[in-house]
Amino acid sequence: MPFDGSMVNDRLSTALAGRLALQMSLSSLTVVEEWMDTPLTRWLDSVPLPPEMPDGEGPPLVVSIGSDAMLLRWSSGGAPGGVVPKLVDYLRRAGALPADFHQVDAIGQALEPEVVGSWIEARPGAVATGWFVADRMDTARLRVLLGEGSWMDDLGGGTCLYAGRSIGADPVTDIVVELEGAERADKLAAAGAAFARCGLVFDGAAAARFGGQGVALGVRARADQVLSARLLVARPGPGAAGEACAALGLDLAPAVGVVERSIGAGEMVQLEIERSAAGVAVVVEFVAGATRAPAN
Repeated sequence: MPFDGSMVNDRLSTALAGRLALQMSLSSLTVVEEWMDTPLTRWLDSVPLPPEMPDGEGPPLVVSIGSDAMLLRWSSGGAPGGVVPKLVDYLRRAGALPADFHQVDAIGQALEPEVVGSWIEARPGAVATGWFVADRMDTARLRVLLGEGSWMDDLGGGTCLYAGRSIGADPVTDIVVELEGAERADKLAAAGAAFARCGLVFDGAAAARFGGQGVALGVRARADQVLSARLLVARPGPGAAGEACAALGLDLAPAVGVVERSIGAGEMVQLEIERSAAGVAVVVEFVAGATRAPAN
């Protein structure tokens, strides 16, 4: 599809403005130390600009923030033809091992996912990064391709929607699957059963408070040991972050709203309620874009 010059310039200007906004938003987050600027900037430079994508549209920049502002995650993905060339170079520069490249290639060849991308996250004193694929994928087949163990059987057998992994030694694998059931109550019951199989408490009362456009189950594991399980609520509506924190006895850090406004975010696209050995956490997710009313 041909693009006129003004369209290309407009999209490029929008993409560059979005990147600048993301970088400027870092000043609001104490979790981001000065030394982290370099890996975060390297990741941002790896995201293709609109002219580098087949459809001329830049991949969305997704920002996830913990309710205590002690977690920041940036992620972006799009059509493999536009994303993979820069992704390979980025992973190499970020310290990926040969096994990391092999897995990305094997999954790409076997499943041909619609979306391929990367992520980077900052936590107190640490930065991690990795890759992901997103599409409707067979969970059993994906388990074989990833070389994962029996913990993936505890997910309940739903279709896999997302699979990601950190790079380097001792990686963390992140899987998101559909929840089985015709009604929302059935899906929440399935989530509760999956949490129990993982040995974690499910906050059913808090989860039932939200509407949204759908729910899914996410699990993170390392070396066949489950680290956390989470309920993902799509587009939960205005005020959902504050409501979730209040229901779970958590504080919502003012920095979350500051970042949301500074990146020109639209509505909250996802809310996560995550359980791990450390306790419960709430994570909110935005896509940089047209500003609307704050979610908190």
